[in-house]
Amino acid sequence: MLDKLFSKPVELRIGDQTLRFYSLVDFEFALNGRTSIPANKISDLVKFSVQQLKKEAHTIKEVEKRFVAILSKSIEDPEGISRAMRELDPIIFSHDHGWREIIAALNNTDDDINEFRRLAIVKYMQYLSSRQEIIKYLYSEKTRVAPEPLQEESADQDMMKTTVILDSTVIGTPGGASAEGGQDMARMPKGEAVTINLTPGKEVDLILSKHECKLKYGEQIEFIDQNGKNHVLMDGRNVVGRDAVSTIHMDQGLRDISRLHLVIEKQGKNRVSLTDLSSHGTYLPVKYIQEHSNTI
Repeated sequence: MLDKLFSKPVELRIGDQTLRFYSLVDFEFALNGRTSIPANKISDLVKFSVQQLKKEAHTIKEVEKRFVAILSKSIEDPEGISRAMRELDPIIFSHDHGWREIIAALNNTDDDINEFRRLAIVKYMQYLSSRQEIIKYLYSEKTRVAPEPLQEESADQDMMKTTVILDSTVIGTPGGASAEGGQDMARMPKGEAVTINLTPGKEVDLILSKHECKLKYGEQIEFIDQNGKNHVLMDGRNVVGRDAVSTIHMDQGLRDISRLHLVIEKQGKNRVSLTDLSSHGTYLPVKYIQEHSNTI
């Protein structure tokens, strides 16, 4: 819940303005309007060639991987996010909506505002997701109207690598989802923890990208993967993904599953917190997303 009030306002110097925030809710409200893509940036992307769109997708992919690593580590070490953000090259942040200036202002204050820093990373990743959606649409339109010419054999391998990066980043992400049995699902907001109270004997549907999984609470809490295999959750932090450091390893052949896809934290006997860190998204029953939206 983003309802923490501060004894004194958090002041950020952005350009020639000093902005004051009295709570995380104030800060989130200010950032929500900065997750969309400005019209002039869309106009620029429209002029991109297919190859330029691929390069842009590759750049976003690399930047996003760094933010995912920061968010993942911040779950275990909340204080470490300040150091991690200061180590980032400011040039990786866009000038759109003043994002580079906002990050610089957060890094230039010595105040204990790590909740603000983490929220800024979450919202910037949502801005990057908006860029990915635009690139996805433009790429599909340009290749539909004018398919790419065949490459020379010598360049084929490099092109294939770039295409894979683009596909795993922006192509094929479902706009909506439904679980087996027709239950409506909604995409989790990236980087934001969604808390669920589990009912004994009942399963909660999860869709990782397009792969149907479940959470189940019996004698203990279990994650059931797309093959029906049960994984007992450890106390504390569990990471679902293809990376070797993941607690729950997904099949390496599932290229649409991110290396660090989903963080599941046990918060008691029947309570879990879910944080999506993926490119293709994690989907929950709509009611949980609505409940989350009503508490922030």
